[in-house]
Amino acid sequence: MKISAFLTAASTLALLGCTAHTPSVSAPLAPLDQSPAAMSAAQIVTLPVQGRNVRMSIYRPVTAPKGVLMLSHGAGGSPEMMWQLIDQLRRAGFAVVAPLHRDSMEYAPAERDDLQTAFATRIADLQAASALAAQTFPGLPAGAVGYSYGSLIALIGGGALEGMVGARVPAIKAVATFSSPGMIPGLVTPQSLQTVAVPTLMVTGTADVVPGFIPDAAQHVQYFENAPIGNRTLVLVDGATHEFVYGKETGYDAATDLATEFLTAHVLGNASALQSLNGRTDAGPVKIRRR
Repeated sequence: MKISAFLTAASTLALLGCTAHTPSVSAPLAPLDQSPAAMSAAQIVTLPVQGRNVRMSIYRPVTAPKGVLMLSHGAGGSPEMMWQLIDQLRRAGFAVVAPLHRDSMEYAPAERDDLQTAFATRIADLQAASALAAQTFPGLPAGAVGYSYGSLIALIGGGALEGMVGARVPAIKAVATFSSPGMIPGLVTPQSLQTVAVPTLMVTGTADVVPGFIPDAAQHVQYFENAPIGNRTLVLVDGATHEFVYGKETGYDAATDLATEFLTAHVLGNASALQSLNGRTDAGPVKIRRR
């Protein structure tokens, strides 16, 4: 990793820890709305990663696994907060391997990373999750899914920021993201997104802002517009906010259906899913752009 690029971005990453979807450091962790189906399916493994103990959740599909996805959660969050998405992916035949990143509020304050430190440790977590996925589900095709800060980590696994970070995961065939951490000066730039090497889909919304930090929802669209042309899909949901991934807003089912179909097409190589995906058009609040 290029340390100078990381230091340039450090102050911006620190601000992300104060966004609307992340509780303050001193706040107690709110109870999670957890699906019994998703939670009962989780196998918890603790792995040593660069001198740290990292909790990995392995969610097995309801049928024989067809593929495996590495999932990176948002700043301060956890995989369980996205149980609805995980359940949908499981029903589509995907296993999900999800690290609990060390910036999560589930860690004790003394064990918790700040957002600057978490940039490096999250990348290491992704590498460890990929190795665990390959060991647990040998021979299965792989992809990545991310939300907010986790979207950047998933995209790095797909080749983003390669000249700065050099952390692409060769096994990743496609990346689906929900929102982003916005454009980060010195780190996430139009140029650094040019190295994305796999098909991508981003779900975002017209109200996907974090006041004071991501004031313009168009910042997320730049991830779509600045990746190399070819196999780029943007799902733009009218009125959707930065918390859309949690499944409480209009258009969620349609958007996650598109994301699941995208992963089925590009990770599993399912020709029928690809044909269906390419035939999808705008419907209600959900608009689709391709390039």
